[in-house]
Amino acid sequence: MKKTVYSGTYTGTGSEGIYSFTFEDGILSDPKLVCKMENPKYINLTDGLIASAADVAGGSGIALLNTEGEILDTVSYERRTSCYIGRNGNRLYTANYHEGTVSCAEIQEDGTLKFIRTELIREGAGCHQVLFHEDKVLVPCLFLDRVVIFDQDLKRLGSIHFNHGTGPRHGIFTKDGKYLYLASELSNELFVISSDNWQILSSISILPNGEKNKRDTAAIRMSDDEKYVYVSTRTMDIISVVKMEDHVPKLIQTVSCGGRHPRDFILLDGYVLSANRFTNDVVSLRLHEDGTIGEKVSTVSIPEPVSLAAE
Repeated sequence: MKKTVYSGTYTGTGSEGIYSFTFEDGILSDPKLVCKMENPKYINLTDGLIASAADVAGGSGIALLNTEGEILDTVSYERRTSCYIGRNGNRLYTANYHEGTVSCAEIQEDGTLKFIRTELIREGAGCHQVLFHEDKVLVPCLFLDRVVIFDQDLKRLGSIHFNHGTGPRHGIFTKDGKYLYLASELSNELFVISSDNWQILSSISILPNGEKNKRDTAAIRMSDDEKYVYVSTRTMDIISVVKMEDHVPKLIQTVSCGGRHPRDFILLDGYVLSANRFTNDVVSLRLHEDGTIGEKVSTVSIPEPVSLAAE
């Protein structure tokens, strides 16, 4: 079945904004500029609406647009662009790596955006993602070695603490919400965390030969059956495959991302689509039944891709 995939990018060295391309049976084609915009780094696609952390009139903030590229509204509330945007119901949350903040805006009934508030965690905190669990909002802070936990109105509730130099970056919850799998950028590890008490149950290196502290681990995704977790590492240009058995992780493969600097990737209909920023492309890699990643199938040129989304 043919699907449309959207890519957020860094602009300034060839990119003009948000791009799209088609996907069918692993084949990628028809790249086009959907919306001209400055630095739409991270995008979220939900219910036919694309929300992007981007530079907008008056500074940086959020742009809301439809899948045809029509900008419905923007809201500006920060000096530098956030690196992540997530949606929970009608609320949009952004994490700002540079400013050490997490912010919230709301999609109104008429489709406009209303800014709610910004919470400063700490300057230089390296806030890198926003995760949702029940009525909580979790923000991994790379340079604090913590995941800070808030309520939905961004009132601080507590933290998950990691060893110095870990650098928590991106995580994903199991479907039942009982476990958080979290990847660390600086120590190149995958952590299994219980959401009952936010305790770390186990961790493994996601690099070959058990190496750690090579830096630049990036995105994390999970298979639909929850048996496999996938993690990208940019400096090594690899995607790691971790098998989960009773929530115990085991590294089973590290494989080339098909380009350089896999900033983000998604799993789609039996394929991995990797956004390789430094080779200005998105590639599709075949997924095998045992969870491992196979050969490169197709490539499409996208300038400086840094995030991918598809419905």
